[in-house]
Amino acid sequence: MINRYAELLLLIGRLLERADNYSRVINVYYSMRDELVEEEQGYTWERLAAAVGDVEEFRRVQPQASEWSVLHYLTFERSNEDSIFSCVQQARTHIRTLRPMLPVELWDIINSFYLWLKEQEVNKMMPQSPYMFYKRISEWLSMFNGAADSTMVRGQGWNLVQSGKFLERLNSTVRIIHATYGNLLKDAKQLNEEARYNRFLVLLKSCGGYEAFRKFHAQDVRLAEVTEFLLRNAEFPRSVRFAIDSLASCVEVNPVVNQSIKTLSIQTSDVLACIRANKQRYGDNVTEEVQLLLQQLLHSQGDLGSFIAEACLQVEEQQDTVEI
Repeated sequence: MINRYAELLLLIGRLLERADNYSRVINVYYSMRDELVEEEQGYTWERLAAAVGDVEEFRRVQPQASEWSVLHYLTFERSNEDSIFSCVQQARTHIRTLRPMLPVELWDIINSFYLWLKEQEVNKMMPQSPYMFYKRISEWLSMFNGAADSTMVRGQGWNLVQSGKFLERLNSTVRIIHATYGNLLKDAKQLNEEARYNRFLVLLKSCGGYEAFRKFHAQDVRLAEVTEFLLRNAEFPRSVRFAIDSLASCVEVNPVVNQSIKTLSIQTSDVLACIRANKQRYGDNVTEEVQLLLQQLLHSQGDLGSFIAEACLQVEEQQDTVEI
């Protein structure tokens, strides 16, 4: 496959998964904010921005954090290349470039989605229902993924799109865990049991995993159980382990990529081992050591993304083209 086409397929998977993650996290905040106890008012709009992206970049563009500024930045801001609009726009451009190689259904869906989203803005969304607006975005993206599942040939192109999707899913899950645990560590003295429980509940729902978590742990919403589920559960599609296993099956044999995948697997186990070792002394509280290990996990998944992207840029010598 031409290296440029491989890169675009990887990006399509990443961009649309990122847009899906943003819409889900924003909607979870809306559905949960009325359930938060009074002490939870520290769960600010700025922390929502930190959970899904670069909060320093947000502060540069929007010095004052408010409901309007955060929703605009995460959803419609053209200068933010990670906003939902920017992700959809970039994915549409890439799919248009690859249009002769991809099923026509994918172009029809992404083009209709883009044209609808282009006409939206915060001032139109707020008087109606933000919850329904972001739910509709999730439905558009589910429609695209369903069409891809049912129409794409299971070949190299499919594997590249899936690699991009699971790379982004890995990134988003680790980032949300890291941001949530950072807030738990910062606010530890102010949180009672109910407030801590609510934080873990928001974390699980932000990853789309609350119902699945209950099948394994019922109402046992505690640090070790939540962390183990989100990092190491082999059956939950948004867990770190599931993303790692899926990547391993999608990417071609590459010693550097394979070693990076092994490193990630070891580091997820290290986070859990640290929490269990600290349980007797610190109970259900996050420690600096846990945050350090999560930070290292963030760096490692970033390295894995770079290694896979570099592999896409390598020109294949054995064949010039491949049917997608």
